Amino acid sequence: MSDFTQAAVADAIAHQEITHPNSVYGSSLTPTAGALWAIVHMHHGFIEAAANTNPGSFYVQTNLEATGENWTTVAQFTVTNATPVIENMTATEPIGETVMAVASTTGFAANDYVYIQDVGTAADSEWHQVDIIVGNTSIDLTEGLVVAKDTSDNIFSDAENFAMKLDLSGVARWRVIYKAEGGTGANVAIWVRFIEVTDFE
Repeated sequence: MSDFTQAAVADAIAHQEITHPNSVYGSSLTPTAGALWAIVHMHHGFIEAAANTNPGSFYVQTNLEATGENWTTVAQFTVTNATPVIENMTATEPIGETVMAVASTTGFAANDYVYIQDVGTAADSEWHQVDIIVGNTSIDLTEGLVVAKDTSDNIFSDAENFAMKLDLSGVARWRVIYKAEGGTGANVAIWVRFIEVTDFE
């Protein structure tokens, strides 16, 4: 019987904030020998409450050759064109806390995803799903904070997560690109992570 083995989670595009318009090209990734597929997670969050009239897209691309620029897009995920709501945090929240104190909850809803922006250290910002809303009191999360937050930090509505299973059969290289072009769009945060699955006989 075959045993399926998962490699460690790695970045295809590092967690970063980008200014519209902009394009981010992830590194060319060579599949591990014997890899069957990659599970790719793409995260998108707003860092300003501006109209995202020209929304960006994630492009997952593969290449059948070890060199050259013969890239083919096998999947595209376009983010929302919403105008997000921003709410400043009104209390210091420790690691593990799920209750985010705010003055207003207008524009936020249970089960939605939010981006909690750490203004001091962008890499400490987090994506979370909303559990419940306590009207004009708190935005409660399904999971606790990984890094403590304070009153300089913000919660943005309309965050998104996309996922796909990328078949690596015959693939020499693959990459993810995020492109946000056009005259009007919001500044955002992105992060793309993946894990490979290998079958050992």
